[in-house]
Amino acid sequence: MTTTKSPYINTTSKKGFKELFDLHFNTLCIFGNRYLNDLSISEDIVQEVFIKLWRDQKTFSHANAIKTYLYTSVRNTSLNHIRDTAIADKNISQANLETEEEFSNHIIEEDTFNQLYAEIKDLPSSAQEVMLLALNGLKNQEIADELGVSVNTVKTQKKIAYAKLKNKLSPALHSIVLCL
Repeated sequence: MTTTKSPYINTTSKKGFKELFDLHFNTLCIFGNRYLNDLSISEDIVQEVFIKLWRDQKTFSHANAIKTYLYTSVRNTSLNHIRDTAIADKNISQANLETEEEFSNHIIEEDTFNQLYAEIKDLPSSAQEVMLLALNGLKNQEIADELGVSVNTVKTQKKIAYAKLKNKLSPALHSIVLCL
């Protein structure tokens, strides 16, 4: 692109830029609206294209070159807007879905463990200690070491706890307890 002195295509002067803007703004908005189906967004995009043109201080060798630049810029910016909006919408809906699922799962998990802990609190104190340590992920030997008892005592206390919890817990909760 080369520089010329023609006021029509000289975008570096305020007068030339205003003439160019006045001449093409409405038709560029209509052109952009073909892609976006939203005239206000089309107007914003056309304004962005003109702002970029002004900032870059571009000059063109003939009128068709500037028209080509303007229409191509509006088309590309409109398509980018469509792409970015689609990606944002997808990310928002995916984030909302994940958040709702995680929230529901968290509530179910908390409720389940609250029920389980409430039932464990009703166990004899020795069985209660063993079950709470098992819920914290300790193995039988680790529980025995922690409490200063034998592994057989831990196993016996677990059996007592399982028998008492089996009658009080739902089958799903009882399955969780059996995994301990």
